[in-house]
Amino acid sequence: MGSSQVAARGILGLVHDIQRLGPEQTLRQLNLGNLAGQPAADVFVALMEFICPPGGAVDEGIARQAMVETIADMADAGVGSFDTLTGEQLNDVFLDFIVHSIEGRIMADMGGRGITLPDDVAAVEHMQDQLHDFVSGATRGQLAGRLDGVANLSDRDIEVKVSQIYEAAFDLIAVAGEEAE
Repeated sequence: MGSSQVAARGILGLVHDIQRLGPEQTLRQLNLGNLAGQPAADVFVALMEFICPPGGAVDEGIARQAMVETIADMADAGVGSFDTLTGEQLNDVFLDFIVHSIEGRIMADMGGRGITLPDDVAAVEHMQDQLHDFVSGATRGQLAGRLDGVANLSDRDIEVKVSQIYEAAFDLIAVAGEEAE
């Protein structure tokens, strides 16, 4: 999950800069000052080019898709202006990205490892919902309380927790897929 980890560091850096410098100054540093006051989802679409550039291998595609899904979640939640994002909303952006990255990696690895899924579409959708609930709960449980000290959260801390959640979630979905056959 190398590209997703790089992107997660980019999001954490962005959160840190917003907390330290404010949203307008953070955007100015990225030559995106013209986006100040715009809807948060629109700003994150522009930031995606810095955080998850297009092109590359599967890992880059997973990171970019996770960012797109995170932005869609933000838009669905009705998050307002980028300038008014709260610390909690910024943490949610980071956590949502981690959740979508883990889910994307699991889906890619299932195909690569030959994990079979049931033929019933409803059963597959149910498994996907279970996967999302598990990954989201585990991610929030492991990382949410640690985001208050975002500057103190090390890359290694994130990597270890994400790897643990990934392994547990992959095992869960692999077993569920085999049982559903």
